[in-house]
Amino acid sequence: MSNFLTLDGHRLAYTAAGQLGAPPLLMVHGWLSHRGVWRQTVPALQDRYYCIAIDLLGFSDKPAHADYGIEAQGKRVLQIADALGLGRFALIGHSMGGQIALCIASMLAPERVTRLVSVAGVVAGRLTPKVENETYPLIALGMALPQVYGLWRWLTRYRGLVYSAFRTWFYDMRSVPYDEWEIDRRMAFQPGIHASAYRAGQAIHALNLTAHLDKIAAPSLTIHGQQDGTVPVSDAHLAAQRIPSHRLALIDECGHFPMYEKTPAYLDALREFIG
Repeated sequence: MSNFLTLDGHRLAYTAAGQLGAPPLLMVHGWLSHRGVWRQTVPALQDRYYCIAIDLLGFSDKPAHADYGIEAQGKRVLQIADALGLGRFALIGHSMGGQIALCIASMLAPERVTRLVSVAGVVAGRLTPKVENETYPLIALGMALPQVYGLWRWLTRYRGLVYSAFRTWFYDMRSVPYDEWEIDRRMAFQPGIHASAYRAGQAIHALNLTAHLDKIAAPSLTIHGQQDGTVPVSDAHLAAQRIPSHRLALIDECGHFPMYEKTPAYLDALREFIG
């Protein structure tokens, strides 16, 4: 069931699962994504954690001129924690959400994070060449001409075009049942997302966390697909080198969404660390 909070006049959705008195776990999605990305993760952890999966500003409520910087989004996550009465919490983020989680744990409130998990999280502020050279220019086009998002939504009715458009998401796209990630395709091109998608992309580029990682005090885990086509696997190795108390779980034959493509291996790594 969806719940809502209003922060600075903006309505943000979140989903909570588990026992209210259990240790809290905040879950932060990535660029062009949504809180539903944790739909395999929440059932695996809700028996021991109070799981709160949030929709970031720009992917729930989508004001055109808000601050979509990584630090600004991190401060909103902390505001959500405050509104829910959470002093300290575990934190998991995927992709840009991993960048936000790393920012919180290193720059904004390291004392509040009990455990940290980055799933294909951005560290150095750059994505793979294919995303940089192909995806970003399309997002910039969508900012200039918002009507193209309607065309893209229409084109996603054709499976061949979908496989071409989202090929950076998976190592083997056909290993993930097509219908199981239909909502993720829809959320990437949802109406009204043109401005926030563009500005969130700029925000990813604007923050290189390399010099801040040694400030992370919480035990930390990075889960990363060896063949990630979106976030370079070198970012995972960078986190392993710089974060003081860190584990690295690399999953072979896996792309940017290990929770979808290699669910058992992903959940095994997560349970071993966070449980």
